[in-house]
Amino acid sequence: MKLQEMLKLYNIPNTLTEEEIVAANKVDLQMSNVSRGLGATLAVGATPIGTITKVSSPAMKRAAIDITTLDAIDGFQSFIAGLADPGLFSVEGFLDTADTGQMLLYEKFKAGTVDTYTITFPAIVGASWTASCYIQDLDLGNDADLTKAISFKATFKISGEPDIGTSATSGLSNLTLTGTGGALAPSFNNAKYAYSYIFNTSTSITITPGAAAQQTYTMYVDGVLIGTYNTGSVSAAIAFGAAISKKVDIIVSKAGYTPLVYTIIAVRTS
Repeated sequence: MKLQEMLKLYNIPNTLTEEEIVAANKVDLQMSNVSRGLGATLAVGATPIGTITKVSSPAMKRAAIDITTLDAIDGFQSFIAGLADPGLFSVEGFLDTADTGQMLLYEKFKAGTVDTYTITFPAIVGASWTASCYIQDLDLGNDADLTKAISFKATFKISGEPDIGTSATSGLSNLTLTGTGGALAPSFNNAKYAYSYIFNTSTSITITPGAAAQQTYTMYVDGVLIGTYNTGSVSAAIAFGAAISKKVDIIVSKAGYTPLVYTIIAVRTS
């Protein structure tokens, strides 16, 4: 809201000069991406973690290397920068055993695997964090008492450099699937992220996501990581038995950009 509009709304006399009003409006524009946390999400791979109430960002720090010598007559230590620790981040929420994402956290914790996690901030902020992590602490059923809903919390240790995206990746320009008699619905559109693919008799299908600019895509089938490829490259074959369906998630990413997820429900009819 412009300063003039706020003054009028609250019936405040305008005693500012034109230059002061222009300067104030510039500050307002500079704050246009500031937002509360409502709408922020956390996903492991392509699986969102539901009923979250709080998620933090990577708390990074850098080690200090002491290079102080005996001739430091000023009495001050000297340092150079050491290695960067990508740090931790955490999530809290209400426990929901029917939520696929929360239950997947338990499986990841038991397995001790390093997986890709993405924190996406509200759309107005236009930013995200993507990092490779393992689960350091997990508490499913924290604080069970009479005064509030049962909660959960988890802490993630980041491995390697996390990536911050400040705008969405350009996404895909086409999507090609193999399968006898297969049809993608609706027709592919860069801004559409949910599709079905109906085919028959083929015992497997492959997917080739294309993009105008080189990116990478990571594919999950029913939540299981299949692999990461360059756009334009064919995926590994996805096996199908007769009359079954599978959920295929394709995460399109590029360093410095917020990933996009395209989802396909693939169905073999016979």
